[in-house]
Amino acid sequence: MPSNQAPADLSQKFFSLLKQGGLTASYSPVISLAEQKIIAHEATICGTPENSFSHWFLLKHIAASEGVFADLESLALETAVAGFSIAATPGKLFFAISIESLFSPSFLSSVLLPALDKHSMPPENLVLKIGDVSGQKELVELEKVTQSLRLLGIQIALAGAGMAEGNMRMWSELRPEFIKLDRYFLEGIQAAPIKKDFIRAFRDVALRLNCHLIAEGVESVTDFQEIRALGLRLAQGDYFAPPSATPQKEVSQNLFLASTNPSYKLSQPRSNTVECLISEVPFVHPSATVEEVADLFHSNPEIQSFPVVNELHAPVGIVRRNSLMHLFLKRYGRELHGRKPVGSVMETNHIVFDVNMLVEEVSLQLTSHFKLLPEQDFIICEKGAYRGVGKIIELLAKITELQIRNARYANPLTQIPGNVPIGEYIENLLQKNKLFVVAYCDLDHFKPFNDVYGYEKGDLVIQALAKILLSLADPQKDFVGHIGGDDFIVVLRSENWHSRCLEMLEKFEAVAPAFYSENDRQRGGIVASDRNGEERFFPILSLSIGALVPHLHGCTSYNQIASMAADAKHSAKKQIGNSLFTKHLD
Repeated sequence: MPSNQAPADLSQKFFSLLKQGGLTASYSPVISLAEQKIIAHEATICGTPENSFSHWFLLKHIAASEGVFADLESLALETAVAGFSIAATPGKLFFAISIESLFSPSFLSSVLLPALDKHSMPPENLVLKIGDVSGQKELVELEKVTQSLRLLGIQIALAGAGMAEGNMRMWSELRPEFIKLDRYFLEGIQAAPIKKDFIRAFRDVALRLNCHLIAEGVESVTDFQEIRALGLRLAQGDYFAPPSATPQKEVSQNLFLASTNPSYKLSQPRSNTVECLISEVPFVHPSATVEEVADLFHSNPEIQSFPVVNELHAPVGIVRRNSLMHLFLKRYGRELHGRKPVGSVMETNHIVFDVNMLVEEVSLQLTSHFKLLPEQDFIICEKGAYRGVGKIIELLAKITELQIRNARYANPLTQIPGNVPIGEYIENLLQKNKLFVVAYCDLDHFKPFNDVYGYEKGDLVIQALAKILLSLADPQKDFVGHIGGDDFIVVLRSENWHSRCLEMLEKFEAVAPAFYSENDRQRGGIVASDRNGEERFFPILSLSIGALVPHLHGCTSYNQIASMAADAKHSAKKQIGNSLFTKHLD
């Protein structure tokens, strides 16, 4: 018997499973972070422990060795569609399909459409997830197949984004509606800034190509905080819900109340959190009658919505003036609905934000929520308890105000916050007794470089340094400021701040030679005039970092911190080459 063939008893069980239809489906929800709800499910197929086929890869292996893989995949597709339809699940169904099946001439007419028709599932509710193809010829063929599928309304998802050259080519040429970001990019993301850079790049490309990027493998609140901070809008993983035999229809709203990074937010001015937008609107209980709520609207013409809050003080819905008035304007509307509890007519797709969320983050999520109108309200909570409502129009006004302020104080070359925001940030940390390290970054031999290569080339060096600092600072814990010229301040609250500083030095050392001519690179520097007008040799640009670890009880102001950080920087500059000097205050 060939080594790749299944044992006889296992093969017999497998054919029995095919004959009896003994496959099961589990469904993992795909979450919209903006709408805070489930918008799709992905089906995973397996057998059962009783029939020895609890893993899909084993079923695939045996089916392939027996030459019946197409039959297995047909049964898997119908199983997934049947379970999804029986549960009357809203949204879309994602199903992983092989390239072999897609290329089969009979797949569309004999397998896919009959399965959808049998279970009354509209084609536009189906998303077929595909993997990589082996070459350009297959890609051309795949484009033809997907064109036919799209004519029916079926959409395409590409799996494992970023893991293969061919995969990226497929993304470019196939233009799938959905991209599944490989879970590799979320593993250890906090300690891997380069992964965040890749995710940002994928996010930006997805936006340009008008497709939806889905983060797979969101397993913890930390993963959730990271992807939300990176501006991703769709996610999937056990943090929201593990796969289940019955598709879920709702997901706990408490999952979305996790602060993007509580320690970072505490260091921000309170006026920059959503708390500054709170309007203390009274709430109503779900048992209040529709007529009572209508009377409240009549007595309070300035209020556009009432949150519906249960006995645990948690919001369960919202009642908007326009919707309620529309209900009453219908013929016999008041008679039919007036005595009903408002809980039976309230909107349950309300959006909730935690009081500590930054307004920029709230804005990012709301801009992708196409159903909201500028005059509508959202609910603000603190640790899950109702605090008030916020108005979208006021949020937009606050964002505009912050953007103007940030532009006013940002360095014009790098657009990084300047002295005023740096000072405010450190003062805030001192007031709240938060531990931090100040890294004062300064270039060595920058003036002679400018004299020889010109200010335009010098600006490029400064911008390159800014990118390095931003890429290695944790955007949720750390703060990068540009004092001016080639001087930067990085306020680090990351536990691994020391290794981050060393990596800053390493990265700059790697890029600095690229700004020199070939001749200057070979001799390791340039000849230029020093401050006394005498010509001498200056080595290739290097970076000095003076790291100050302040003692909170001994430091009372930003000016004091800045002065001591400058001393640490001067000590670093006394060393030769790229160097880090650390100063601990007792």
